[in-house]
Amino acid sequence: MKSPKDNIIYEFLRMGISAQEVKAYISLLEQEYVTGYQLSKSAGIPSSKIYSVLNRLLERGFVIAANTRPVRYVPRPPEELLAGIRDEFRASLDALENSLKTIRNGTKKNDIVAWNTTGRADVMRKAQSMIDHSTEKVYLAVWPQDLRPIRASLSEAVKKGVKLHLVSYGNTTFDRGTIYFHRPSDYPFRERRERRFVLTSDSSKAVIASFAEGGAGSGIWTENPGLVNLFKDFVIHEIYIVKIEEAFPKQIQGAYGKDWEKIRMV
Repeated sequence: MKSPKDNIIYEFLRMGISAQEVKAYISLLEQEYVTGYQLSKSAGIPSSKIYSVLNRLLERGFVIAANTRPVRYVPRPPEELLAGIRDEFRASLDALENSLKTIRNGTKKNDIVAWNTTGRADVMRKAQSMIDHSTEKVYLAVWPQDLRPIRASLSEAVKKGVKLHLVSYGNTTFDRGTIYFHRPSDYPFRERRERRFVLTSDSSKAVIASFAEGGAGSGIWTENPGLVNLFKDFVIHEIYIVKIEEAFPKQIQGAYGKDWEKIRMV
């Protein structure tokens, strides 16, 4: 098992900070206001290398050099240090996002219409990301057991003012947005034992998938406007069915059967 110091070194290594730099900083936290010679002994860094390590730490803002003779070093407080690193990374990521978007938006992408999602977890990650980035409307057709992984994201979206229209194939305790209770059966489930999952976000992104009873799942996600509108219209048509059944239950059952199964005879 790794020690706390090993974990600290590992995390800083991921940010491009050398192991010797981290060891020197940790040693300074344990006994601040020491000379370079004292630090080389406590940190286990050769005296021939300690000052180059300290110079890099000074450049990075990890330590402060006191105006004494000999020079003594003080570590920057961890909360102050990490706040600065966090701000730098955030600024870098924002700049990268803008630059990459510029490149992507300037590239012709009409040859790719949709991307595959492999497995239920992949579908749910994509759906959650779409919900988290929604600003206007979300349309969703889902079975209650497939609603659970995205409930929190949906609740947060509604809190932000996103309008949610949700078709539930069966009863659910979820009560955010507008819920339409569809009978707990539709033809993919009756004929192939598959649960359907359709989600659209802001008329700009969509994911559609099928989940088998054993937990397997597959689907596609797309930003193609034609497909996004097609999937959104599907959810809206499911809402039509719910409203029609609520208004004319006996007439619908008499004409098309309990689960509209006679319509599938075409």
